[in-house]
Formats: sequence, structure tokens, C-alpha cells
Amino acid sequence: MIHLFLLALLLIAAAFIGGLVFAYRKLPKCIFIALILTLVAVPVASFKMYERRFMLSAVPDALGVSSIVYSEEESWGFGPGGNEAGIRVYPLPEHVSKEIEARGIDFFTTMPPNTDQNEREWRGRYTNWEETPIKTGRHWNLGKEGKLLDIYDYICAYGFCIDIKPEIESLANGIVSAPGSYYAYGRIGVIVVSPGHNLVLYLYNG
Repeated sequence: MIHLFLLALLLIAAAFIGGLVFAYRKLPKCIFIALILTLVAVPVASFKMYERRFMLSAVPDALGVSSIVYSEEESWGFGPGGNEAGIRVYPLPEHVSKEIEARGIDFFTTMPPNTDQNEREWRGRYTNWEETPIKTGRHWNLGKEGKLLDIYDYICAYGFCIDIKPEIESLANGIVSAPGSYYAYGRIGVIVVSPGHNLVLYLYNG
């Protein structure tokens, strides 16, 4: 079966290359260049749109998040034996921040479900919301001074780590260690909503 699959890939590649050669010979140079640019740009743009949608899917719709201001992610291997680590930072709309500040934890306990949850599978679904600071345990430990939690302890819990910008690390450590924000665990990762900073953090390991 694998041989048939590889043969099919070779035939598709040969047909594609043959089509390009034919186009190069028959089309004006400017049109051929435009064709090549289109063939490159469309897949790249499609992938970027998919990537953005995938990254946003970790955030519940009720938070109104529509963009990403920072991300650092890495994966090692694929499937059950693979590992991953990452952090994403999203801007939280100011009107949502004000509503959270007014309602507190009730905002999260009564938050409507995502309309496309089946399509997202587990992403964007969280339970048992709590107020920060995040409780120790589950890979969270107090820092050297015994005051601040360190996001590296959580993100790098399984020995696979990433390099986070120092200013993002400091900001995130302050958010997860101080009162005023809210957090919950999902199937993978933890989400932290900070109305005081108008930010949403998503941290994960695996």
C-alpha cells in the first residue's frame, strides 16, 4: 500500500512539473511569473489563515479575542510520543475586561459554550475557573524568593523548553502570581484571563 501511495505522489509531482514546463514554454514571461507567485502565495496564505484560526481556537468565544500579540511554541516529534511547549498572549477587549471586573468569577461560571465546540474538539473548553494566584502543584512552584510563580516551571515541566522574551516572562509571572485574574485548566494547558492587563495567556506543555 505504501508503494502505491509513493507512486501516486511521484505521478502528481511529475504532472505538476510537466505543467510548469509547458506553461513556461507557452505563456508570456510576465504571466508565467504571476502564475508561479499565485501558486506560492495561495498555499502560504491558506496556511497562515488556518494557523491563526487554530491559535485563536484555544480561547473561549465569550472573551471576544480576535488577534494574537505574542507566541512562542515548539514541538518535538509527532503523535503520542511527541512533546510540545508554548505560550500565547492575546489582547482582551477593554469592554470584556470591564465586564469581568464588574462580575468577577460569575462571568466565567455562566459563560456560554462555544458554538463550534465540536469542530474545535477540546480546544477552547475549560472548567473549574478560579481566581489567581494560581495554586501551587500541577508543576507550579514558588520562585526563589517564595513569592512569584515561574511560568517556566509549568511550560517546561516535561524537560522540553522554549525561550520566552524576558518582558513577557516577567509580565506573565506577575499575572499568575497576583490576585485580580482568573484561570482554568483545559485538556491541554491552562488559560489565564487578566482584565487588569487586558490580556489572555495560554500556556501549555506535553
